[in-house]
Amino acid sequence: MSKKRALGAVAVVLTLVGGWIAGAEWPVETPEATNEWDGPVQLADGRRVSVKFTEDGLVERHQREKGAPWSSPQVLSKVKGDDDCGVFLSTYKNTVAVIAHWDHGCYGEAARKSIAAVSDGDLDDWDTHITENEDDWKRTRFSWLGNRVVFRKEVDGAEVAELSWRQTIGFTGPTTSTFEP
Repeated sequence: MSKKRALGAVAVVLTLVGGWIAGAEWPVETPEATNEWDGPVQLADGRRVSVKFTEDGLVERHQREKGAPWSSPQVLSKVKGDDDCGVFLSTYKNTVAVIAHWDHGCYGEAARKSIAAVSDGDLDDWDTHITENEDDWKRTRFSWLGNRVVFRKEVDGAEVAELSWRQTIGFTGPTTSTFEP
């Protein structure tokens, strides 16, 4: 009888651990679909997204379904920039992350700000975070389910700055921690 209880307990523990891992928000190194500058990038379901700086600000357009016409331009941030201001897009499953920042030749407001933006679902709603007087985020990491995105960059060699986005609460951070290999 004790052997059956032990097996039952192990089964319960494995089920709980499996459920916890399946729903984990751990950011992991995921394959990025990145296109230099403004895209477009393609999501897992075939839709495409493009983001670029214009005189109106940081503007997004997307296809509502694979092969559909492009949406009307939507301003994600009123921070104005030009074609020399960097915009990098990355996707995982149906979540899109945008890193928009200054680069050589970038002028105007965008030359003093770094923008992070994320959208999932229908791509009509975007969360944005603006960091003043900071250089850009260097890379994105997605959780296994795509419901969390972490924007990262190294600061002063031994420190890492992170800005986190969660599907349920939006942006939190940025935080800085000491990197220990």
